[in-house]
Amino acid sequence: MLRRSHKKSRAGCLECKRRHVKCDEQRPKCIICTLSERDCSYASPTQLSQTTAGTDGTATPFSGDRVAVSPPGSVSGSSVSNAASSTLGDAAPVPGVPLPELGHPSSYLCHDVNSAHMELMIRFKFSDHAPELNEELHDFASKLLFRCALQAPYLMHQMLAVCARRLAGLFPDRSDFFLEHAMHLQTRAISIYNETAAKAQIDQNNCSALLLYCSLLSRHLLADLLAKRDTNLDGFLDRYLQFLSISGGLKGVSVTAWELLLESDIKHLVLWAIGISQSLPLGNHCDYLRHLISESLSLGLQSREACLKAVDFLQVGFDKILGHDVRNERYLMIFMPAAVPSEFTDLLAQRRPEAIAVMGYWALYLHLSRNVWHVADSGAYLLRSIARYLGPDWGHWLSWPLSMLEQTS
Repeated sequence: MLRRSHKKSRAGCLECKRRHVKCDEQRPKCIICTLSERDCSYASPTQLSQTTAGTDGTATPFSGDRVAVSPPGSVSGSSVSNAASSTLGDAAPVPGVPLPELGHPSSYLCHDVNSAHMELMIRFKFSDHAPELNEELHDFASKLLFRCALQAPYLMHQMLAVCARRLAGLFPDRSDFFLEHAMHLQTRAISIYNETAAKAQIDQNNCSALLLYCSLLSRHLLADLLAKRDTNLDGFLDRYLQFLSISGGLKGVSVTAWELLLESDIKHLVLWAIGISQSLPLGNHCDYLRHLISESLSLGLQSREACLKAVDFLQVGFDKILGHDVRNERYLMIFMPAAVPSEFTDLLAQRRPEAIAVMGYWALYLHLSRNVWHVADSGAYLLRSIARYLGPDWGHWLSWPLSMLEQTS
């Protein structure tokens, strides 16, 4: 199979050079090393000149399909508001998606189409990956997804990747096989996207494919986030904040194409999701948490408001999942992490106990959604981890989530 050549990053960091990955060359620490928590250092000017002196300036192709993650452009995970105010233009690269730790792909991964891919295609059901949609929207979205995927290879690869990720949990005896496929296919999807769609003008022909791709990639990353079991909560919080940053960047892609999306085939899905995201909280499940936040003396006014906004978001989720939701909308809040206020994520980054307690309620919501494959048993694990992290002095903040956990386990 003919592979695209990649231009080497001559001034990239030593770690990216060692791993044969294109470095974004940001200093003092590049994005890839930041996300993968590796030591990042650069060669001195003398070393760099010695390295390049014997070359002819021609880029050497990599030996395998690697992701060249471009640095954030007009859309970044940390500033979705900037994306919203930007003018319609080119699609943005996927910012900050960490590369999987892999050696050379196995032989069955070196072809565009093979029997393993066919198995994934046959097993793919859109309802497995978007469980919040009702039956009518499932049928509509499934047909739209396959039509767009036939025209956008990056979307097709991401479809196969997220299918393989689900099958890894469904068939434990073949877990390694499917996980390897999931990582390679996701890597290839991002690579194709960065090489093609990220450089193309967003128009009526590609805006639906872009939104579907961003949605599937975000859900794939969520499943990876929740599946990992950290030795302490700090590790999870670091990866959760990275995930929110990436999700915000992916959301920004749709923000830049907003007008086109409202005129495209996918507009029915977009309007439906926006309508639910704007739902007002109705229940009283989080009333005690609101009271504790409002009475907290250690939180400033802005911090209290950020926590209360996050609580309202969670209450809508509890309204859906604990109420009589005949339209199957109870799972939508699982897949809307970018709706979390940025001020609240700042509190999580500071390890403020009030914000971590709010996350305990989110963990309960995940536990109540445990039949969704992306979530599985992660909610119970996360809630117990949060309770241990905060300690007994904060037990009253988590009294309702912990009691619900015992009742429903």
